[in-house]
Amino acid sequence: MALPRKKTVTLTGIVIPADWNDQQEVVAAALATADEKEYRIAGNKKGKELLDALQRQVEVTGALKRDETGRNVITIRRYIVK
Repeated sequence: MALPRKKTVTLTGIVIPADWNDQQEVVAAALATADEKEYRIAGNKKGKELLDALQRQVEVTGALKRDETGRNVITIRRYIVK
């Protein structure tokens, strides 16, 4: 089954931890928005940079798609820490 095409969006929310390694270090993040939706942040360069902005409000722009499990995933193109 083909995944839907990516669309570019701008979202504002709080960067939250989404996954940890065996040493309990955060290795993946998500964006929690005011409308109570959660968007997994892809692990590209900009996405990894946001691991340093945990619990901070950000505005992100990027390509939004759904992964094979149906989760919303955003590939960050640019961001602003507020």
